[in-house]
Amino acid sequence: KKAAMQGHVESRNNLGCSEVEKGNNNRGVRHLLISAQMGYKDSVEAIKRMFMDGNATKAQYAEALKGYQDAVEEMKSHDRDEAKRMGL
Repeated sequence: KKAAMQGHVESRNNLGCSEVEKGNNNRGVRHLLISAQMGYKDSVEAIKRMFMDGNATKAQYAEALKGYQDAVEEMKSHDRDEAKRMGL
């Protein structure tokens, strides 16, 4: 829990999943949204599953997807793309 609160994205995701397992869907979605907005794809997938099961709203899923996409876009750089192209 402490790692999640200090910004560790995977810990935040795990905390969200743990809350969902305990039946605290709203609290779980909040944690999953935060990690999705930090670029953690597993969190987006978890919220997608929750939405499909009726445990998250369409708005929550849309927010997670947009936050994830924004984070991924923000992490892109010409140098990173060039290194990937070169196989580094």
